[in-house]
Amino acid sequence: MAKRSAAHIRAQREGKARDLGTCQICGSKANVEGHHIIDHQFAGAADVDNIISLCHDCHTKVHSGKMTLFKF
Repeated sequence: MAKRSAAHIRAQREGKARDLGTCQICGSKANVEGHHIIDHQFAGAADVDNIISLCHDCHTKVHSGKMTLFKF
């Protein structure tokens, strides 16, 4: 995996702040991480609009294919 730029890291931090540190799937406030909706390695924007806050468990499920995200 390529190293994320400062812009991507900033977008993740801003997304978590926007979402009040709450997982947008299950509502947990524990171990919340910023997830790129369109991954940066596939030209996903380093922008807060491309971030969703997920707890570690939901984040793991998304990356393992056990859960799918849809943005409307």
